This record gives sequence, C-alpha cells and structure tokens, in this order.
Amino acid sequence: MNEKKSLKQIIEIALLVIVFGCMDFLAILLFQDTLDLPLFLDTIFMTATLFLFGPVAAFFEYLVYMGISCIRMKVSYGSVHMIYLYSVSALTIILITWLFIRRKDSFKKSVNRTFLILVSTAIFSGLACSIVSGFVNSFIYFKNENDLAYDRVIFAFNGEQFGFLASAILGRIPVTILDRIITTFAAFGIFNLYSKIKTSIQKIGGRGGYSFLWKLRINYEKTSLHLFDFDGPLLMQSGEKNFF
Repeated sequence: MNEKKSLKQIIEIALLVIVFGCMDFLAILLFQDTLDLPLFLDTIFMTATLFLFGPVAAFFEYLVYMGISCIRMKVSYGSVHMIYLYSVSALTIILITWLFIRRKDSFKKSVNRTFLILVSTAIFSGLACSIVSGFVNSFIYFKNENDLAYDRVIFAFNGEQFGFLASAILGRIPVTILDRIITTFAAFGIFNLYSKIKTSIQKIGGRGGYSFLWKLRINYEKTSLHLFDFDGPLLMQSGEKNFF
C-alpha cells in the first residue's frame, strides 16, 4: 500500500508540475503580451510548486515553462536567443526563497510573522535575481529585447551615465522586487488553497484520500444503491437512513 501511495504522490506531483508550468506560460501571455504590464509575473506557479513540493519540483516546473517559452521564441524570432540561461535566475529565486519558507510551521505562528517572512523572501530573492539576471542579460541581449514593457523600464538607464550591465542590474531591482512581492503572496495563496482543497477531499474520501466518489449513492425506499465504491469505508447496510 505504501508503494502504491508513493506512486500516486509522484504522479500527482508530476502532473501538477506540468500543469503549473503551462499556467506560468499562460500568465506571461496575459500579463506581458495582453496587458503589457512592466512586470515579469512568470514564476507565480513555480513559487507555488516550491511551497507545495520543494525546490526540485519547482525547478522542473520552471523547465516545463522554459521549454514552452523556447518553442515560442523559435517560432516568433527564429531563435531562442539562449533565454534558457534565465534558468539560473529561476534557480536563484528557488534557493533564496527556500531558505525562508522551508519551515512551514513558521506560517502557523502568527499573521505578522507570516507577512514578515513573505516580504523578506520577496526582497532578498528580488535583489539576488536582479544581480544574476543582469549578468545573464549581458550574454543574451538581442534587438527585440525592448519590445516588452518591463524591458523598457529595466533599460531606461542604458546609454546614460550607466553602462549596460549596471543599467541591467539597477533597472531590474525595483521591477523585480515588486514582481517578487506579488508573485510570492500569490504563490502562498495558491499553496493555501491547494492544501485546503486536498484536505477537504481527504476528509470526504476517507482513508483513500482520492476515493470520495464512493459517497455518491441513491437512497430509494430506505435502500442504499452504491454507484461507486473504490477505497472507502465498508458499505452501509440496507435500511439505514443516515447515509451522509
């Protein structure tokens, strides 16, 4: 039973990693392409994966997102322009964030403590990501770089009193920190929502966790007609009135 349960957990995590990776890609289509916001907002579900399953799953989630993004870049521009190097930035975010959130019990102590942890996480991961991404930019800057709203903000200093690398780092700091604040709190919300939904399903489904469909029955003339019985408790005897 333990091996089967572990296999279920692995499949669940793998499926969610793929779905969350697709959701991050859809997020950039909405926030960057459609709304043209000067923010990244492409790691909301990566950070949620980090809250839920840890750093390894979070990095694989980002690889799914980056794989889809590379395909899009190839179709749109004819080249991926080595944007996969931004995986280093994602890894930086994952490691810094994990240092702050790895002890989940800290979130249960008080609202103020939770707020402080999330804000601190956003600020430090934002600063670290700004530096790393600034260096990455020096390798993969290309002519379409200023097409997006956040790039126009980031490279506002370029060509002025600052060089390219300095402007890439300094211009990123306010954008990235604000992005990390929104992303971190959104991811924490997704983490809480998913945890509550999963807990509710487990309560409904009995010891099987995912076998809540066994509770769907038809009570006709004091006789229980069980439509589903996967892994739930023993069938109720005919003639009992309280089925739920």
